[in-house]
Amino acid sequence: MRLMTEKGMARLDRSVVSGRVIPYLVGLMFVIMTLGALAVRFLSPNSFSSLGDAFWWSATTVTTIGYGDVVPATGWGRVIAAVVMFASVATVSFTTAVVTATFVGYQRRRTGHEAERHQELLEKLARIEQQLEELAGRVGQR
Repeated sequence: MRLMTEKGMARLDRSVVSGRVIPYLVGLMFVIMTLGALAVRFLSPNSFSSLGDAFWWSATTVTTIGYGDVVPATGWGRVIAAVVMFASVATVSFTTAVVTATFVGYQRRRTGHEAERHQELLEKLARIEQQLEELAGRVGQR
């Protein structure tokens, strides 16, 4: 089963290589944080004493720091917390994968050019050796 087409993968690769995807991932984490804080504050109003506490809890949860100083107190608050945790772990993991892929891709491109150059030099060396053998054969015939 394919999750993305070749065209989609190529577009994602270009955005990763250019670094354009990072602001979107940060924005996604901010959206998750905001939605989590608002959801837990309004759907489970007894979980936190203020909206600021809800945002603090959501920020520490989304960034996977999770100090534990502020936690939801109700069942619905904990359900929302679980959703925020899974979404944030997935986003942080994806961000880590994107950054790693960027470094790996850079190294491949950098060493790929060196490998091509190395192959060109080997081919030139083989032609030079062939020419030397031809010259040695001509000199030996005289």
